[in-house]
Amino acid sequence: MKAIKIIFICIFCAVIILPAALFNTEEPAVSEIDNRMLTGNPFKAVAERGGDLTESIENYVNDRIGLRDEMILAYSVMNDRVFGLLTHPSYVYGKDGYIFGKGTVLNASYSEFHETFVDMTASIQNYCLERGTPFLFVFEPSKPAIFPEYIEDGTNYDRKWVDEMFSALDERGIRYVDNTVTLKEKTSEGEVVFNKKYDANHWNRLGAYYGTLAALEELKRDFPSIYTIPFDELNISEETVTSLLVSKFPINERVPVITFDSDFESGKTGIYSDELRLDPEFPDFGYFTSERRMEEGAPRVLVFQGSYMNGNGFDFFANAFGEYIYVYSYQNVTDFEYYYNLFDPDCVIFEAAEYTMKEDFYGIAKMKSMRLNPVRSRVTAEAESVTNGSFNEDEIEIESGEILATLRFKKNIGADYMWLELDRDYDMERTDDGFEVTVPKDMMEKYLAEAKITAAVNDGVIIFDLKGMR
Repeated sequence: MKAIKIIFICIFCAVIILPAALFNTEEPAVSEIDNRMLTGNPFKAVAERGGDLTESIENYVNDRIGLRDEMILAYSVMNDRVFGLLTHPSYVYGKDGYIFGKGTVLNASYSEFHETFVDMTASIQNYCLERGTPFLFVFEPSKPAIFPEYIEDGTNYDRKWVDEMFSALDERGIRYVDNTVTLKEKTSEGEVVFNKKYDANHWNRLGAYYGTLAALEELKRDFPSIYTIPFDELNISEETVTSLLVSKFPINERVPVITFDSDFESGKTGIYSDELRLDPEFPDFGYFTSERRMEEGAPRVLVFQGSYMNGNGFDFFANAFGEYIYVYSYQNVTDFEYYYNLFDPDCVIFEAAEYTMKEDFYGIAKMKSMRLNPVRSRVTAEAESVTNGSFNEDEIEIESGEILATLRFKKNIGADYMWLELDRDYDMERTDDGFEVTVPKDMMEKYLAEAKITAAVNDGVIIFDLKGMR
């Protein structure tokens, strides 16, 4: 009896101590059980994005406790087998065996967040159009929007906020493709664009094909050389999957597999990714090139995309353009000017999914603080005065990496905007002690001897000659 008590006490202590001992402090970290980034350092997150510190700490502990994935899986499987309930943190049962992402069936109302998101999108489009660059916003629906009839009884899936958001987009003249229309149409024709169970949060390969095709057809109005692969050139097959995406929750389902002939290469991805400014929780970046498409005159595109495209769809885009450069949009799109300056795209796509319209993915404080430069030529033409300025050498700093170089102008002259003139105009960003800009290193080295900085101050401009800076 005493031995049993000792064993029981040891097990009890292990249950308490082991999860704490295995606490996950890795930064950043991805959960294998619910397919998302784990909550990062709560103090840093609140400092950068705002929010409630107590709540952030609680989320951090809940996400990082040891054996979290194992405990969730065991609990989920037990409830499914015994009670027919899906208690997984990311998924929920609907009718007839359909599985939906838990976050995709939550209600929302049109709020300050959505209005701020629309304003940000409008400012990005205006920035592009002022520079002669076509812009397109692409909206991806959640699975319940396509299959509302399979949502579990008692779940009030209210999507009125989406209609209000599109009204706001229309009011601001934003060009967009709503793939809700695309995927509903294909579903009515008998196409299976979302899996019944597997990857419940995103479209499948067939949905990705139709969604990207809708976006590409819209952009072909500006660039007829964009390539869209015909349906009959796709290699379509099926494979069996035995668990929900990343979660390890057991299922058995046949899902579509699509491949096609292509020649795009990702060789430039690694060249840039090590030096780019990317949010540590959302660091995905890719730079694909296609010699065939470039010879055909296909444009260079800069795409801000989320998990729909990252998982199923990016290759349809990469196959369509001469150069396809993508940035994980979450918490990175607010640095739009930085990426546009670096890559000088022929067109821009901003892709976003319905279920990502919340603070976790797009910080409202960062969206509100976005401040994009007007074009220099317009400001210079409207200026009432033009003067020459001077600076001390310690007020200009150049930091070079292998592929990128950052120039910092560390002099407070009360400027509203600044531009660096090299091979072309580069918009400079405001910092705590001045302005800075990151450019391709070879451009900095080639043109620095003739470079100028133009500063907009009140109703005039000040021009700083960087001649001799090396």
